[in-house]
Amino acid sequence: MRSRIAGRLAVALAAGALLSLAACSSAQDRFARHLESAQKFLDAGQTKEALLELRSALQIDPKNADVNFRIAEVLANTGKYADAAFFYHETSRLDPKRIDAMLAEAKLVMFDDRARADQLIDKVLELDPTNSTAYERRSEIALSANDADAGLKAALTAVELGPKDGLAQMQLGIVQQARIRLAQLKGEKPSDDLYQAAEAAFRKSDELYGGDSNPRIELGRLYAAWPGHAEQAEAAFRSGVEAAKVPLARGRAAGVVISYAQTSGNQELLRWALEQMTAAVPRNLDAWESLAEVAEQQKTGNGDAVYKRLLEQRADDEEAHVRYARFLDDHQRSADGLALLEAEGKSGSDPPVALEAIVELKIKAGDGKAARAVVDDMQRRYPDHPRTWRARGRLALAQGRYDEAAEALRHYVGLEQSHEGQRLLALAEAGRRNYPAAVAAVDAGLQIGNTPTPELLRLKLSILDSAGDYQQVLATTRRLQQGGPLTPTDRLLLARALYQTGRAPGGRDLLVQLLSEPNPPLLAYIEYAFREGRTDPVKSREYLEHVLAESPRQQEALRLLVTMDVEAGKSDEALAQIDKAGEAGRLSPQILLLKAQVLASRKDYKGAEDAARRAFAAAPTLTPALDLLASIYTAENRLPEAVASFQEADKAGALPPSGQELLARLQLASGHRDEARALYERVVTARSDLPGAKNDLAFLLAEDGQQLDRALSLAQEAQQAEPENPEIVDTLGFVYHKKGLNQPAVEQFNYAIELSERANAPRADYPYHLGLALRALGKDAEAATAFERALKLDASFPHAADARRELEAAKVEAAKKTSAAAQSG
Repeated sequence: MRSRIAGRLAVALAAGALLSLAACSSAQDRFARHLESAQKFLDAGQTKEALLELRSALQIDPKNADVNFRIAEVLANTGKYADAAFFYHETSRLDPKRIDAMLAEAKLVMFDDRARADQLIDKVLELDPTNSTAYERRSEIALSANDADAGLKAALTAVELGPKDGLAQMQLGIVQQARIRLAQLKGEKPSDDLYQAAEAAFRKSDELYGGDSNPRIELGRLYAAWPGHAEQAEAAFRSGVEAAKVPLARGRAAGVVISYAQTSGNQELLRWALEQMTAAVPRNLDAWESLAEVAEQQKTGNGDAVYKRLLEQRADDEEAHVRYARFLDDHQRSADGLALLEAEGKSGSDPPVALEAIVELKIKAGDGKAARAVVDDMQRRYPDHPRTWRARGRLALAQGRYDEAAEALRHYVGLEQSHEGQRLLALAEAGRRNYPAAVAAVDAGLQIGNTPTPELLRLKLSILDSAGDYQQVLATTRRLQQGGPLTPTDRLLLARALYQTGRAPGGRDLLVQLLSEPNPPLLAYIEYAFREGRTDPVKSREYLEHVLAESPRQQEALRLLVTMDVEAGKSDEALAQIDKAGEAGRLSPQILLLKAQVLASRKDYKGAEDAARRAFAAAPTLTPALDLLASIYTAENRLPEAVASFQEADKAGALPPSGQELLARLQLASGHRDEARALYERVVTARSDLPGAKNDLAFLLAEDGQQLDRALSLAQEAQQAEPENPEIVDTLGFVYHKKGLNQPAVEQFNYAIELSERANAPRADYPYHLGLALRALGKDAEAATAFERALKLDASFPHAADARRELEAAKVEAAKKTSAAAQSG
């Protein structure tokens, strides 16, 4: 019996072993087949299918570093850089000696996470101290931070370590190019030696490569920036495109040439480069669109012929039909464009794509009712289609319903990835003043496709500028420069960022250069007057008058010119400027408020009250109008009368929430805190769109030390609505201070001070609050400076007595610390 059982066990074990071997063999075979299929798809340019095969292989062997690396390479080549960085990181995690993965990841993260990039290069050099590619990457990282000296040092080391490395020579040329750009930004004329050094490096790189696209394209960029070398630039660019060995590389090279040709106005080169792009990458509809426009303008062909070629090649591509319809609409053939889309909406390969394009054209024509009808039809027929959600978001965005637009567009991008969807979402989030989310949407858009689109980078620039994130403005500008020359608007934003990051001379030089060119943006004149008005008042006034001659109601130019007149004691001239703007059309609420402020400075309280009331009636969120009205009533000893009048209206139910907000301000000015707080509670309950009421209620709660979490929410909502209102920024800082979060409080107070000075309306409260937060952090010397600043602005402001006490205490503590430090030293 035992022998029979033992025999059965032996047979079972043997069978199990055979099955195990068979399973193992089968897994290995499937793994190999997936890799083989992936390579075939890659050779055919089918990246999506290749990724599916590689991911299937990874499921079989999830710890395979090489498969992770291959996935990362495909993702990087298709522009999905964040995903690529993850898989490069996985590669080096699984195999800590994979230098190639570390170098590739460093290249992808250097703009967003320089510390991580530096860490990766340090690790590579620890493993291989003579790795020339690591020094090339270190040079790139230095240039990403605008450090050309460190970039040059690393590039020279790379050349020394890899004398036959074409990439090292190319990086050396790129560094020399960066040095040329930096000299130009400083208003200096780069020496011919710099151009010649870059030229020699690129030619050496081309020689070492044996004729390659990249060095020739870089050589073209160099010649494009080198005065008197336009012919050499065109020859190098053409040669670079022709040297590209695979369609994707040819498309990338053609993209650089397209950007150069557009900027330089070389229409012949532009058409040639667009033909190269459409031949290499037929799915690039942007190139087809541009080619049609060039053909239309040159009259050597016509745009219809270009679209006919496109539709012959991509008859089932609904987006191609949409592009043709847009072309027809742009060229006064709207009826033909709509007819094409309506036909596709009935029998096309993907009708909702065409229907959403109809919505776009109806919005463009100002026919919101017709656009709404199409959206409603899409919701009935295709409720779950991604383009239905995009159409809903597009319409809501056009009508200023930003919250609804953002919600619909977030749903859309969860279903379908597209540049346009992320662009629209970014605009919706920017409309809500949710700048981090807007930037995130742009960044997501930049991950789609092979190369960052200039349109999205420029949208990111404007959002960062609106958010006041000037360091990132500089970084994004550098990234934009890699694709071609900056536009005048790009350079204006760069100049502003240079001023805001403590590089005023560079900003001024850039503005002067911009204003010396034909037809600079009007905003450049205003920026110069704003930045240099005190140091160069004559030129600034000339510039502002030029802007107002072109655009009589340009708000910022008018404000600056009026401010200059008021400071010079010329209030008559200031009012005349405002009245002249009024002759050109209705004054905006902001200009009405400006008029009220000028009239109040002349003690014309009746006129000031009338203008301030009109401003507030037109814009109930204009909180400075409330302050001015309260100060007028106080100056005229009419505060009790005004309070009684508004209370009577409130009791009769005739006072809207905006009027209740004004009454609350008057109650505060009268010292009636409890009554004011009760009114603010009513206002924020009735209306969610009055940031001034939220701000004031948040400050009252914080001042009383009550409901601090609610106060923080109210203050944050107010700042989201008005991010550049110094009073609101100060309130958020004050709430932080009361919650014991003094470092973020200091940042807010400093920003409030900066904003108030920029508006030429400094207030003693802001440096006083800054002093309180600095004292809480133990920075008594800095606190004393802040208190002194507050008292210098207004020696009798409401908290002046406390500011003096805090100033003396801060001085005592600072002296003790100085003495203790001296004794310990």
